[in-house]
Amino acid sequence: MKILFFAVLAVIFVVTVILLYRNYYVKRKFRKLTALKYKLIEPLVLKLASKQDIAEDEVLSLVKNPSLRHAVLRVLELHKRMDLFPALYFTAEKAGESFLVNWLEFPTELGSAPDEIEFLANVTIDDEGETVDYYVYKFKTNPPHWAAQHGWMTGVTGPYLKDNSPYEIPLRVFSRFNTVDSTTPEAEVAWVHENIHQHDD
Repeated sequence: MKILFFAVLAVIFVVTVILLYRNYYVKRKFRKLTALKYKLIEPLVLKLASKQDIAEDEVLSLVKNPSLRHAVLRVLELHKRMDLFPALYFTAEKAGESFLVNWLEFPTELGSAPDEIEFLANVTIDDEGETVDYYVYKFKTNPPHWAAQHGWMTGVTGPYLKDNSPYEIPLRVFSRFNTVDSTTPEAEVAWVHENIHQHDD
C-alpha cells in the first residue's frame, strides 16, 4: 500500500513539474514575442510620441506584416493618426488575417507566424436570424517547423456582423490545423460556429 501511495505521489509530482515548466515556457515565449514586436514598431511609436513627420511608406512597410498590423493600427488610434493607416489594409479580410496570425503565433498553437497565409473564402451563415460572416484563410510553414509536413492548413476568424468595424476584435479565432484538401471553408466555419462560438454565449 505504501509503495502504491508513493507511486501516486511520484506521478503527481512529475505532472506538476511538467505543468509548471510548460507554464513558464509559454510565458517566456510570449514575453519574447511581445518584446520582438515592440522592437519592430518602436521607431514608429517614438516618432508619434514626439510628433515627428511620418512617411506613409513607414507605416505601409509595417502593416504589410500581418503579425504587426493590428498592433500598428492600435498605436495609430492611440495617437489619433489613423490617417496614416493604409486604406488597402483597412478591411475585414486584412484584419482577420492579422488576428489569425496573432493567434497562431501563441506558443500553445502554431508557435510562430506562418510563412505564408492567403485569404480563402468568406462564408456567410444565419445565426439565430442574424446574418454573420466568417473569414477563412489557408496558411503554411516551411521546414524545419513541425507543421511544414501538413502543407496548407485552414484557419477561421469571426463571426462578423455586417456593420462591424474591420478591426473590431472577432469573438473567435481558431484553427483545427486541418489541411486544405481534407476539409472545406464551409465545414470549418460550421465547426467553429457550433463548437467554439455558440457554447460561449
